[in-house]
Amino acid sequence: MAEETDKQQPAPPRQHPPKPQAPEREVTIDTRLLSDAVIELNISRKNVSIYPPGHLQITKSIDRAFEVLMKMFEIRQEMTLGIAKDTLFVGQNYLDQRNPVYRDFALSLNQQGIAAVTFIRGLDRAELERFHRIITAKQEEIEALGGIAKVVENAGIPHIRVMAIDYESFHLTEEKEIFKAQPKAGEQLGAGVWQDFVSLLSTGTLATGGEGVSRKDSAQIDPVELAKLLNERKLDSGAAVQSYDRIISSYVRTSAESKQLTKEQSDTIANLNKLLKDLHPDIRKQFLSTAFKKVSENAASPGAEEVLGGLGDDMIIDMLRQASTEGREISPTLTGLLGKLASVRDRSASSHPGGGIAAKGAWDGGSVDGTPSGTGGGTSSKGKDRAGPEILPEHMAKLFDREQYETYVEKEYDDILKNISDRAESMAATASERFPIEEYLASLNDQQLDLQIGRAVLAFMEENIDEEDYREFSKKLVAIVPDMLASGHFPLLLDTLQTLRWHLSDKKSEGIRAAAAEALKVFWAPGFIDKSIEAFNSWSKTRGKDAQSFMLALGPILVPGLLEIYSYDTAPGGRRVLFDLLCTFGRDTVAEAVKRLGDPRVYYVRNLLMLIRRAGTPAVIPAVKPLLNHADQKVRLDALAVLLRFKEPSAIGILRQEINSKDPDVSSAAVFLAGQFRVTEVIDDILGLFKRTILFESDYGVNEELIRSLGEIGDPRAIPELVKMAKSGWSLYRKSHARMKVTLYESLGRYPQESIAELVRLGEGSDDEKIRQLCRKLAERR
Repeated sequence: MAEETDKQQPAPPRQHPPKPQAPEREVTIDTRLLSDAVIELNISRKNVSIYPPGHLQITKSIDRAFEVLMKMFEIRQEMTLGIAKDTLFVGQNYLDQRNPVYRDFALSLNQQGIAAVTFIRGLDRAELERFHRIITAKQEEIEALGGIAKVVENAGIPHIRVMAIDYESFHLTEEKEIFKAQPKAGEQLGAGVWQDFVSLLSTGTLATGGEGVSRKDSAQIDPVELAKLLNERKLDSGAAVQSYDRIISSYVRTSAESKQLTKEQSDTIANLNKLLKDLHPDIRKQFLSTAFKKVSENAASPGAEEVLGGLGDDMIIDMLRQASTEGREISPTLTGLLGKLASVRDRSASSHPGGGIAAKGAWDGGSVDGTPSGTGGGTSSKGKDRAGPEILPEHMAKLFDREQYETYVEKEYDDILKNISDRAESMAATASERFPIEEYLASLNDQQLDLQIGRAVLAFMEENIDEEDYREFSKKLVAIVPDMLASGHFPLLLDTLQTLRWHLSDKKSEGIRAAAAEALKVFWAPGFIDKSIEAFNSWSKTRGKDAQSFMLALGPILVPGLLEIYSYDTAPGGRRVLFDLLCTFGRDTVAEAVKRLGDPRVYYVRNLLMLIRRAGTPAVIPAVKPLLNHADQKVRLDALAVLLRFKEPSAIGILRQEINSKDPDVSSAAVFLAGQFRVTEVIDDILGLFKRTILFESDYGVNEELIRSLGEIGDPRAIPELVKMAKSGWSLYRKSHARMKVTLYESLGRYPQESIAELVRLGEGSDDEKIRQLCRKLAERR
């Protein structure tokens, strides 16, 4: 979105979407085409968010999405997708709600406040990319520019329309009688944020009339009754937690900036705290987990203090226990939070000695007053005797400065720390049991230290630091990148690469963007590219997916080197992870593979042809044709497969010759290719190979291969021959004969229903139960 928001580059002249000359008749969209459109739109959206402007990956994904939309526009003037939370609609029908791609795309639009988007015939690639930059922008940027509808209108994309979500039309459709008493004269309600929260718990349906509770009146909804609806699953608790997350985040962030809380904000938090008190414990845990995370991240904010101050002691203890179950019990952040809680309670209980929360009591997992947990809220004077050491404000500041570091600490390292804490509680254990020295020392080796340092430095660079600090941090990060590569820390390398790319476009400081650009150069240095390929080769068996993701992010510059290590694999197709990665690079891989088809290693040429067949286009035909005369028969057949894949007309005659070859192995391979690519022109040639008079038991095996290939083609011309086989009776080789008949009925799925009627009738009277079952399934297709 940097192009559209930060830099505010002038957009092309605004135009109005073309209006059709006359109403078009609604044409049903092919389901497969619609699915392809959504998938490609989602892929291109993600690539636009990850890669810098002009990157090859963006161009390729935009091209694919554009091509699918062009096919769509061949049958319709426009395509409109409706969005309801995580669901996509086309007309009155919704797309498969279980499909993660559909859900991902729907959520990305919903989060930008889009209720519907329409793609109109006449759309060009530039418009599509500008639209993606808008929907991948930060929400606050969109809001600052006047909202999603206005941003799209001003972006110069006349062939894409959006309809923004109208929150004024949201209604709650159940439990109307949940109002508090009307406020007395002079009283004010904390309506703004609270009513947004209540409105977002609606069913997601835009209501224009009818009964229900309008957003305008939602401020009057009693938190106790709202909790009841959540407990009874009449409202979506997941949506409630997400909304609560956004409210708390915005609340503590805004209060940190303004340094003063409004009455409306305080009323909102009071309502939310009342809601938490009446929630079912399982649902409350989700809210408290969110509260803990957000308050920890913004502990210095006045909003954090008020959030905590509004929670009862019992809920604070629940929140700490919840943090403990999530593995946070010994982190510096948790220690800081305990100090914060103590200071909040001490202020409110200065006239009640012992009214605060003792740090030691919280650490021990007991109640805040030292009594057993679960005995209710409130504190006792006994608490002061158990209070832990005082945490000074300057100590607190240092602890909270480490918050981003804690977020980046790997789970494995956190687990080791948790293990140390658990063992320390067992006083009867030996020293070695309480402190696993070997594991601890292992975490201090050079590789692990580089990993933790890298994550910590990344966290610092995410903060609002000055240019000089950013430049120093980026230099430290670049210095350890080669070591991370050698250690196989691909997820951190990918995080580093993507973070620097985002900073290149999102950071407002020109100096920081320049430092990010300079740091990025390390990833495309020739030496680093060579080491990346070596690392991928070394780690692909154990960390294949992580390595693949990082290599994909580096881009097609890796293709020559990857094809070089591909040449080491003698197995058909090579390593799957490498094969898939090369296919992902598409045209770049094919272009480089074509250059290597003259290689003397037969296995390598065959694997290259397999790559070309998977990732190529008809443009490869001239380069592949010469291999039809290769000295190795298998190479000739693989080259023929490529030509058949791209429907080269001359390949039919060559296939026919190979089917009728005197070499049974060649003939068998050619028949398989005919079935694989469904070549109807060679039906008669295949039928001529049937063993009608069985002399050897192996003849049945030959017939089965022919039957399977004919079944893949599904041409009715084969049916008469199949009927003869189905009627055949006695045989010297009874088991082989029976197996061939089962194969025959298994192969009938692709034939036209009317052409196999006689075969189904014969099969229904068979003595073989499996054949009768197959016939019943075939009959159900009618």
